[in-house]
Amino acid sequence: MREMRYPPLLLMPGSRRVASAAARCALALAAVLGTSLPGLDAASGPVIVRMGGRGASSALSDALGEKLPAARIVELSGDLPADTARISRETRGVSVLFAIGPDATEAAGEARGPAVVSLGVANPAQVKTPGIYVSMYPKLDRVFDYVKGALKATRVGLVFSPAKNREIGLQFLKAGSAQGVTVVPVPIGSSGDLVREIKGALPDVDALLLAVDPIVFEPASLEFVVREARAASKPTVGFLEGLAHLGVTVSLVARPEEAAEAAIAASAQPVLIGKKRLEVEGMAVVTAKKAGDGAVSDGEASRARTRP
Repeated sequence: MREMRYPPLLLMPGSRRVASAAARCALALAAVLGTSLPGLDAASGPVIVRMGGRGASSALSDALGEKLPAARIVELSGDLPADTARISRETRGVSVLFAIGPDATEAAGEARGPAVVSLGVANPAQVKTPGIYVSMYPKLDRVFDYVKGALKATRVGLVFSPAKNREIGLQFLKAGSAQGVTVVPVPIGSSGDLVREIKGALPDVDALLLAVDPIVFEPASLEFVVREARAASKPTVGFLEGLAHLGVTVSLVARPEEAAEAAIAASAQPVLIGKKRLEVEGMAVVTAKKAGDGAVSDGEASRARTRP
């Protein structure tokens, strides 16, 4: 499987405080006692597996590296057999590794070595590797709280491709229903679907939500969605920070630093069979500055952060 390439972008009560505190405690113990984090081999220390170069996963990689400054970085080439062999060599004696992005997660699973904590995978169902998956999306009840409150939207269209994001679509439908928001599926499988489905959905919804999806994010497709929504005076909501630079009205983003904290805390209880999805509580709201005609102005974005 090739890693999804997105635009050059990024990619506290209760449970968030618990996860953050657990991560901080783990890091403090590692520093004071000279040992590694829970779930990680003491001799080898934490290992981060990622694809080479800079891309949608770079913010997650940077955040995880800051939390784990002693971590060894294993850079992959994109050649699955070679990457699998390298992970097997580099992670001997390690019980848990952190994989960033779908390609790294796939290779880590093929290596059949340490348990995997994965970040930067849009839909875990598209990757066969067992492990813990830190969601790319903010907690969905927060997403729908924002949609209802800030956007005054009670009926929204979810733009996604069923081939890549059927499971994510179902999660949005369930979460929206629980928050009193009707989610109307807007399935996209081809350019013909795009024109027909977007034009058909816009009169019937208050806003469009754009799933993290390679088909939706094809440049021509995204441009069409943004243009049509703007013409209909309907806001668009994305979930990657850089989308604000591309005309999307607002992006609701899971903060990389909090995703890293959640991943570290979760590594103390690794998953070897099946998959566990972990949501990040905190959410950043990123909006684009707009000129008088509604276009993005100077590629600048303003950020507002929401805290529980």
